[in-house]
Order: sequence, then structure tokens, then C-alpha cells
Amino acid sequence: MARSAILFVLTVALFLGLRFVVAPRYARDVEVRFLEHLQYIPSQGEALSETSLARWLGDKTQSEAVSGYVFPVLFPLDVLFLICLGLLLGFASILLAERLGFLSSFPSWIWWIPPVCYMASDIVEDTFIAAIFKSFVSLTTESFRLLSALTAIKITSVKAAISQVAVLGALNLLSLFVTI
Repeated sequence: MARSAILFVLTVALFLGLRFVVAPRYARDVEVRFLEHLQYIPSQGEALSETSLARWLGDKTQSEAVSGYVFPVLFPLDVLFLICLGLLLGFASILLAERLGFLSSFPSWIWWIPPVCYMASDIVEDTFIAAIFKSFVSLTTESFRLLSALTAIKITSVKAAISQVAVLGALNLLSLFVTI
């Protein structure tokens, strides 16, 4: 329980620090983390595409934003956030599942599948973004498509991990009123 509380505090602190302190230092585009969350680039005012991303990356006025997005926003802060959030979701799932008699016999590693999928997909996405931003990987139609797929997988997997905790929490709440 204490482990979950510590992870919760760290996750919230990292989220708030990234959102309101660190990312805003690198312009609006980095503040909203457009590549990971949005379908458009705020400074460009157009849909996110291979062309608009290439234009943004090539814009000399965005060089500080590009660098800041990679370091410190993605590395190390987003990596620390994804680890804390993933661990929080995993440990919370186990804690909640163990309280339910009919689920307590399941092996605990089962509850780690969605959080680990989230952490793995987010670290791969962050690494691929950094590789494109630092020109280790060329921005092409294929690499943009892969980046979009990685983002979709990350979003789906974090939703699955959060949903798992929510369902287990709801079942725990229900068990207070009904024998499950």
C-alpha cells in the first residue's frame, strides 16, 4: 500500500512538473506534446502529417523546441513518468485483484500485462521520436506511419491498464455490498 502511495505521488509530481514547469519552457508545441497527444501542430495550425512534421523539424526557429522535446522532456522525464505510472497501475491491479476471492488465485503476473505493454510501447515511442528528431532515423512516409502506429498502441495500452485498475476497483467496491 505504501509503495502504491509513493508511486502515486511520484506520478502526479512528474505529470505536473512536465505539464506546467518543464515542457512550457520549449514553446507551445512542446507544452502540449503534440506528437504524442494531438493530431495537429499548434504553431503550424494544420493537421499532423509527415509534411507538417518535416516542416516543423526543419524550421530553425523551432530548434530549441526540438532539442527540449528530446531532452529533458522525453528523456529523462517522460521515461521516469511512464515507469512510475506503469508500476503504479501494475501494483494497484495486484492489490485490488488479491482482495477479490475469485481473482486471488490468478497468478499476479497476469495483472502486469497491460501496464508492461504500456511501458514498453511508450519507451519505444519515445525512442523513435528522439531518433527522428536527432536525425538517426529519416522522416519518411513509412517512419511517420510507424510513429503514428506506436502512438496509437501506447494510447490503447495505457487505456487498457487504466481500465483494468478501474474495473478491479469497481469490483472491490461492489464486493462491499454484494458477495462476489
